[in-house]
This record gives sequence, structure tokens and C-alpha cells, in this order.
Amino acid sequence: MTETERVTDKTLRAWLNAGAVHRGIGGGLNFVATAAGALKGQASWILRYRFVGVAREKVLGRYPDLSLKDAREAARQNRARIQQGVDVAAEKRAERLKVHEQVTVAALAQAWYDRHIAKTYKHPEVVLRVIRRHIEPVIGKLGVTEVRPLHIDKVLTRILDAGAPTVANDALRHLFRMFHFAVKRRWIDTNPASGFEISDAGGFEVSRQRWLNRDELAAFAKAMQDTPNFGRQNELAVWLLLALCVRKMELLSARWTEFDLKRGVWSLHPSRTKMNQSIDIPLAAPVLRWLEEVQVFSCNSEYLFPARRLIHMKGGVPRRNRFGHISPDTLNVALRRLPLDDIEHFTVHDMRRTARTHMAALGVDRFVAERALNHKVRDIEGVYNQYDYFEERKVALEKWAKWLAAIEEARNGGAASTQASEDAMAALAKQAQELGMGYEQSSRRSSADDTHSP
Repeated sequence: MTETERVTDKTLRAWLNAGAVHRGIGGGLNFVATAAGALKGQASWILRYRFVGVAREKVLGRYPDLSLKDAREAARQNRARIQQGVDVAAEKRAERLKVHEQVTVAALAQAWYDRHIAKTYKHPEVVLRVIRRHIEPVIGKLGVTEVRPLHIDKVLTRILDAGAPTVANDALRHLFRMFHFAVKRRWIDTNPASGFEISDAGGFEVSRQRWLNRDELAAFAKAMQDTPNFGRQNELAVWLLLALCVRKMELLSARWTEFDLKRGVWSLHPSRTKMNQSIDIPLAAPVLRWLEEVQVFSCNSEYLFPARRLIHMKGGVPRRNRFGHISPDTLNVALRRLPLDDIEHFTVHDMRRTARTHMAALGVDRFVAERALNHKVRDIEGVYNQYDYFEERKVALEKWAKWLAAIEEARNGGAASTQASEDAMAALAKQAQELGMGYEQSSRRSSADDTHSP
């Protein structure tokens, strides 16, 4: 009996216990393991042979998934095909290429998203939105092996033509990582996005400095009130975003269970904040009044701003909304309807900068203002200074909210009487009840509900 015939599973385990191994088993069959693989008890079965005088090799499988007995049988069958004139290694590569050609960019994007984004990003839907809206419509149906740099450029150009350079930068980053994911799995040999730089997409991003001064806020308030299809719900969302200094989706996806209206506190959980830190937000008197209106409009929903159509039509097919609350795009779409030609363009996020700037002008201490925006204090002071500034923030936010309320009331022609307020709330309740009946039964939308909500 030869030495190779005496090799058993016990022999293989002994080799692995000793570290990296590269041993011939006989008949061209080799048992190969790296040091890392040996620690895991794993190795590869490799068949080495010559075809038309050229050395070839084919990986048959992995030990221990493929046993010694099965590896020997697989080697015997492959040697028989080689003797019949078949290059078994080339045959395997051709089969693998055929499979990979069937993998579309959309499938690659989903595999990458599931592996690296869905479970690790705090807000994975942001990445998914770029994939769904800007990448898949252009190259989603292409096979991964068909994508060339010109296809990457087509994706970026389409986004830039839509006036979204920041999104173009995001798309380029996602494309590079997606195709790098494919390269590591040997679905493709080169990354078609590797030759692109930020300058080929949206260019280097400069921090925005846009904020609204008092005159612009007054014009903004007038435009909201004078535009019939803007709606009171959107107007309330704007005032609350300004007064509370929070990020858009921290407010628009908020649930009533987070609010203690009697104590006047909104408790924001770390999972709902960008910086992963909780914060108790004091609710000023004007904010509580706005929330009373929001509560009527919410029609007993768990959300402050529930989805305005639970069912919508897409391609003639009824679809249920992805969110129980209004879409992230709803307020953005509504703002674009306002006649603000005389005001420099601004975004929803600029409202936080507006709040921060005006609080500084109102004499609010910078630590108080930064905590009001739920920013972390940097460097060593951020480690040791864990004071929450709640009482100081309460005073500052009360001052800031009253300042905003004065602008709103000025556009309304002054504060309303108590009886007028009660009458207005009664009328509001009736209107909200009518809206609530239409949430699921009708696709019609009132002026307070006339915004996009996918």
C-alpha cells in the first residue's frame, strides 16, 4: 500500500493541526490550506493536470464539506473527462461566467445592500433611495459583466442634469462599493467605477451657509398662508421644525407616545437621532398650541404626521405605503409649490441653521444652542461635560418659539380671541374628521393634504 493510499481523515486533521499545508494525495489531487484556513479546519481540494502541454488546475471543493472519499471520486471523474479531450478548468470558468452574466446590476445592488448596508447603517433607506431612484432606472437591467465606465457616467450625468450634485456624489460612492463587492467575489475582473473621481460627479461639497433672516421668514410665513394647496399640516410642520430645532424625519416620523404634553417634554430616543444620543426637548407654549392642532389633524394616529394616503396607485396597481408616517419627500415637494421667487433658494435642513443663527442673535449661550440642536460637544470637553442644559434650553426655546409665533400672528393679523380660537379648533376638528374618513376610502385630497406621499 502506497503512502498516498494510507492518507485518511485522521491524517488530514493532523496536517491541519500543524498549520498551513500543501500535500499531494495522488493522481494530481492536492490538499491545500492557508494558515488561517487550517485554524478553522478548512482546506481546498485542487486537481492539477496538464492539457495540451500546459499546466492547469481546478478547485474541486472545500474540506470538510467535500470528504476525502468524495474528493478522490471527483478527481477520478475529472481525469476521465480530461482523457476525452475536455479542459475541465476552462469548462468550469465558462459555466461560472455564464452564471455571472445573468446577474443584473439590480441583483448586485440588492446583494451589496443586504450584506453591507441594511444591518449596519442607522438609516439604510437613504442608500436604498439612491439605488432605486438613480441607479436601477439607468443600468439596473444590465448584467454586471456588461457595465462599462460609460454606463457609470450615464448614471452621474442624469443626476447632475436634474440639479442634484450631492446625490451624484453619493451615487458614485455607492457604485464604487457595489462593483468592488462584485470584484471581490470574482463576478467581474475590474471595477467600472474605479476611474471616476468626485470631480466627475457633483464635485467637492462645501458646507451650506444658507439661513433665513426675519424678513425672509415673514415672506415665507405669508407664502405658506396664501398658497391654498400648501395646507395647514405642512405649515405646522415648518413652524415645529423651526421652533424645536430638530431634523426633518425626527419630527415627521415622531409618535405621540414620545410626547408628554402635560409636562411639556418630548423625549427623543437615541435610535431616532442622527448622533445616537437621547434628548428631552422642552416644549414652549407656542409649540404646545401648534401640537394641539397637529393632534386634531392626526385623527388618533400613532404618528404626529400620519401617511395621507395609506394606499396609492403606481402603474395602475394599488400599493401600500412603506411608511406609517408621511414620506420623507412630502415637505420638500410642498415647499416647491410656494411662490418664493424673491427669496434665495433654501432647503428644509436650512431651517436648523436658521434656528441656530437666530438663537445666537437672541443672546443664547453657544453650549445651550448646540445642545438644543442635539449636537455633541467636541474634543475633551464633550467627554467630561455631560450636563444637559435642560432648564437653559427651556428658556431659550421659549424665547425662540415666541419670536416665531409673533411672525405667524403678524401674518394672521394679530392674535385671535379665546372664543375665536375655540371656534377655529371646532372647525378644524370637523375638517380633520372628514379627512380621516378619506384616508383609506378615497384618493381625493383636500388642500391640507395635497402633497406627494409615495
